[in-house]
Amino acid sequence: QAEQTHRSILLGLLLGSGRTPQPDSALIRQALAERWSQWSLRGGLEMLPQALETHLTSRGVSVLRGQPVCGLSLQAEGRWKGFGHLVPSSEDPAVLGIVYDSVAFPEQDGSPPGLRVTVMLGGSWLQTLEASGCVLSQELFQQRAQEAAATQLGLKEMPSHCLVHLHKNCIPQYTLGHWQKLESARQFLTAHRLPLTLAGASYEGVAVNDCIESGRQAAVSVLGTEPKS
Repeated sequence: QAEQTHRSILLGLLLGSGRTPQPDSALIRQALAERWSQWSLRGGLEMLPQALETHLTSRGVSVLRGQPVCGLSLQAEGRWKGFGHLVPSSEDPAVLGIVYDSVAFPEQDGSPPGLRVTVMLGGSWLQTLEASGCVLSQELFQQRAQEAAATQLGLKEMPSHCLVHLHKNCIPQYTLGHWQKLESARQFLTAHRLPLTLAGASYEGVAVNDCIESGRQAAVSVLGTEPKS
């Protein structure tokens, strides 16, 4: 109920369903005033399952990890529901996840409509290939993607169209001490009054909502006032 009310699991946990008195703070008031729909945690969303595991194990609950997970649901006519699913590296080190494009973006199906999916490959599998000197060809990626679609979704027919794109270093990887380095850089910019503002996925979050908030804060820093919506 809380998630449905606030359109976000984290907002729902923080603000509740609205039926009982909720705690008040400057952050909560800002979230309500600006209608935040998503939140990000400084240590990443992994902090949530870690805290939940600690809470459960302290009460004698056994938590099983590394078990096979199926995130696929079918409609009556055989179409999937949902945006897609992620794949644990313990199941397939090459596949990060699969997006159900025909469900998420049906207006792009064309005529006659087809079944479209996006298979995301990478991780340690790709790093191992590069380290071994393997040629990263489009044929290699297409074959691996087709194998994943056949195994996980039952799509065994050859695709009529296949587009392969290789994006290296497309998601920033924050190293240990990232936040301290970021704060040091900002203090340096302020102390030397440099006309430079830091914004984007490389600083305070890689998600879309993080980048939007980063851009908003950058605009406030440059303009000296909140931009009018």
